[in-house]
Amino acid sequence: MAYLETNKRRPSKYHPEDMRLVNWLKYNRKMRNKGKLNEERSKLLDELLEKAENYRRVNQHQYLHQEPLDSEDQKDSLAADHE
Repeated sequence: MAYLETNKRRPSKYHPEDMRLVNWLKYNRKMRNKGKLNEERSKLLDELLEKAENYRRVNQHQYLHQEPLDSEDQKDSLAADHE
């Protein structure tokens, strides 16, 4: 968790210095999914993943405030505005 707090990002699989953390995380996820991770470590891993969720990458090209066009009238008015 210290890594997340100091760097304000999740470990990247593209940065060589982060590869050990990424591999450790993948290994522990696989062990938890197989049921081989003990209860205490599983809870700690869940806490870590929950904290890492705050630092997910956001697509900078995604349009968040775009409303869907429902009616033909809205589509026609938009087409007229762009002409």
